[in-house]
Amino acid sequence: MTINERIRRLRKNVLKLNQRQFAQDLGMAQTGVSGMEQDGATVTDRVIKSICMAYNVNEDWLRTGDGETFVKAPTFSLDQFVRERGASELELEIMKAYFELDPEVRKTVLDHFKARFAAAAQEAPEPAAREPSVEELEAEYKKSVLKSASNTGHTALNTTEGTGSDGKASAG
Repeated sequence: MTINERIRRLRKNVLKLNQRQFAQDLGMAQTGVSGMEQDGATVTDRVIKSICMAYNVNEDWLRTGDGETFVKAPTFSLDQFVRERGASELELEIMKAYFELDPEVRKTVLDHFKARFAAAAQEAPEPAAREPSVEELEAEYKKSVLKSASNTGHTALNTTEGTGSDGKASAG
């Protein structure tokens, strides 16, 4: 089957569009579609890309006939997702059992947990203040010493003058 035949089959048998509708979707004239469906007609890369983007067509199939007609959408596996995040088999079974519940029962279960969590959030104590680091404590101490010294008019130097090595005042 040629590319021209694949385009005609895609448009007519798969998409069930007439040439005018197909041309409109691709932003071209109906005569352009008629021409490219003729055996041996050249189909530009731009038209091939347009068909693939407009209808999610596999470009390899359109050009060569290889592969599936349409690009398969990526699938999402919840099992794989939770396993990749370290879920145990029990956790996986709990999730499956939950989604097998009747939708009304699931709503009731959700409402129950929402109420429990809201109540727990209201009762929860304020988060405890974190312990200050040694550096923070040292900086706070230095500030308090400097503030104390400036309030009394003394500096660290003159507050130690007149004291001996034992810290007691000398007779001077």
